[in-house]
Amino acid sequence: MNLMSKTPRLELLLHPREMLKLDNNHPRMAIECRQGVLWVTSSGDLDDHVLSAGQRFIPGRKSKVIIEAIQDACVDIEEQ
Repeated sequence: MNLMSKTPRLELLLHPREMLKLDNNHPRMAIECRQGVLWVTSSGDLDDHVLSAGQRFIPGRKSKVIIEAIQDACVDIEEQ
């Protein structure tokens, strides 16, 4: 899935096993799980992250990020 957005915030609904690949070229990006459970991995980060509703992850600058829904989930991606 390729998404182009001119807005600083994007909200998406993902079904189990749906994946989203992002190139983080912004100084600060925040990924927040609004509902459900997400698995997030980021290049340069040795740990994977499992986010539940209300949790957020801020990837390192200039990293590739993969987000996968473990169960139906709502994800909020925001440039800070």
